[in-house]
Amino acid sequence: MTIDELLQREIDVGSFASATYVVGTPDGIEQSGAHGNAVAVPLRVKATLGTIYDVASTTKALVTATLILQAVAERRIALDDRFHGFTYRELLTHTSGLQAWLPLYTYDDYLAAILAHGRTHEAGTKVVYSDLNFILLWYALRELFGDYVRAANERIFERLGIDNDAMFNPPAYLRPSIAATEWGQRYEVKMCADRNVPARGLREGLIWGETHDGNSFHAGGTAGNAGLFATAGAMFRIMQAIVRGELYPRELLEESTRNYTPGLEENRGLGWQLQSPTANATKMLSPRAFGHMGFTGTSAWCDPEQGDRIFILLTNRVHPCAAPVGMQAIRGEFHRLASR
Repeated sequence: MTIDELLQREIDVGSFASATYVVGTPDGIEQSGAHGNAVAVPLRVKATLGTIYDVASTTKALVTATLILQAVAERRIALDDRFHGFTYRELLTHTSGLQAWLPLYTYDDYLAAILAHGRTHEAGTKVVYSDLNFILLWYALRELFGDYVRAANERIFERLGIDNDAMFNPPAYLRPSIAATEWGQRYEVKMCADRNVPARGLREGLIWGETHDGNSFHAGGTAGNAGLFATAGAMFRIMQAIVRGELYPRELLEESTRNYTPGLEENRGLGWQLQSPTANATKMLSPRAFGHMGFTGTSAWCDPEQGDRIFILLTNRVHPCAAPVGMQAIRGEFHRLASR
């Protein structure tokens, strides 16, 4: 089976409406493709390699962590400096003690809500993958660099020449080139209900061209945890630049991709998910592999033991609804087929 056959099969059985992918090395792209409909309802728009996806939490590693590591490289901060009582290392490795999620848009102030209600356990005792960690880093970056979006544009997208293909808050005229996500925020309605929190301010129509994540949407398009829109090619270029040392020093990449959480719930680097031998998505990659995934069905990974091979897979698996999908197994098969 080829990658293209795999993705078309999953579209045919309803795993996702569309998918694009790029595979290559620091030297360049070797394979790419696009399948399905970027918008399936209420109209159909075919996916192409130029389709822009809401990459959701992949924003954490490719943008927010990159900006933090740039600040470290420039000696503006050190990893063990504290921001509102948390070290940058704890926030980047998801060992801060903060809970996984809060509907911050139901509070008057995001930062105050995190500090008052976010902590559920002692720092360093467990890994809890948490949007709240990266929302705090968003606040930190606003203090370090001023406007977060402008910093991302100047320090990443414009520097790499991809500012037409990677952005926050895409303009309305690009909507025909953007993959749609969920019809209403039904998944977040359920998350609020599970926490006995009123689901105020949630969207009801098709989410198309604005970030799917509720906290990022109500913060103006991003809160550092999500909000990046990008093509598969732009995602590849960011990963390629990171591996090449173009965005921060190569030695800092090596430091950021070692395991800071041995013996805990997940293997975590500084902003990176690391390979796990029991994870369906990554067990076929080497122990040195690193990357990140997004709730909308996106992922970006690199395997140093395959010559820094880069794997980009973008889908809109939450369109038109966020139904349960075996996305980890699909990612794993994609990585297997794309490996040498």
